[in-house]
Amino acid sequence: MSRLKYIYLIVLAIFAASCTEKIDIQLDNTYTRLVVEGRLSTDTTIHTVRLTSSTSYFYNQAPPAVSNAIVTISDGSSVINLTENPSKKGVYETPANTFGKIGNTYKLLIKNVDINNDGIMEEYEATSTIYPVNQVDSIAMKYYTDFESWEVKCYVQDPPTEDYYMFNVYKNNTLMTDTLTEPLVVDDKLYNGNYTNGIGVGYLRDEKSGERAVLGDSIRLETWRIDKSFFKFVTEFKDAVRKQNPLFSGPPSNIKGNVSNGAIGYFAAYSISKCRTIIK
Repeated sequence: MSRLKYIYLIVLAIFAASCTEKIDIQLDNTYTRLVVEGRLSTDTTIHTVRLTSSTSYFYNQAPPAVSNAIVTISDGSSVINLTENPSKKGVYETPANTFGKIGNTYKLLIKNVDINNDGIMEEYEATSTIYPVNQVDSIAMKYYTDFESWEVKCYVQDPPTEDYYMFNVYKNNTLMTDTLTEPLVVDDKLYNGNYTNGIGVGYLRDEKSGERAVLGDSIRLETWRIDKSFFKFVTEFKDAVRKQNPLFSGPPSNIKGNVSNGAIGYFAAYSISKCRTIIK
């Protein structure tokens, strides 16, 4: 073996050994923030606001629930009082006959929260507006053999305004897009003011047993008309949780929500259009 190859192997061995050095990182566990997950739609149903507290990086349990808060939602003329579910700590619910109205701006107000356990009660608020959504004409299902998946195709007239959407897919009344990273969120730049004519808005993949669809399954699409701020929040959230490329690239920027006083999370108000089909 040549002298050059020996030198190369020695350098490679030194580099490999240096990559195994243990590094202890000290993380600050004293800074706690309120985490808010709240939604209000045009559906008549129980709407929820979930309150938890942030935890340390190495905390391996469900985030601690924030109980005994005073939570209200108002539109300037009426106030909805939310009640904490006794069997789901930290989950605050509206009455079952609650629904949001298109054109209204709703304010979420959270009081009586001692997030740092220092005896100081804090308040938080967030606002969101419900914009109108066009009713979807129909949806259709198309199977792609190469990808082993069904595509949900949406037919709807998009208005000539700047609009943002989230698409949620149900199979036999079970939500398939049940985490924030799964629903498709888009703006309407590609089809603004035009008919979508079967644009793909969701997929059911055979590789996931829960998503695998067969003939006779009932598929429902919910189209949410969301605001621009919530669109950016979901997009940034997806960027933050996906794998970074290159591997050692810098961390993503902080995700900006709409809750005041340093809280994390988002309160979203939106209108819903629903459409259903049967796989034939």
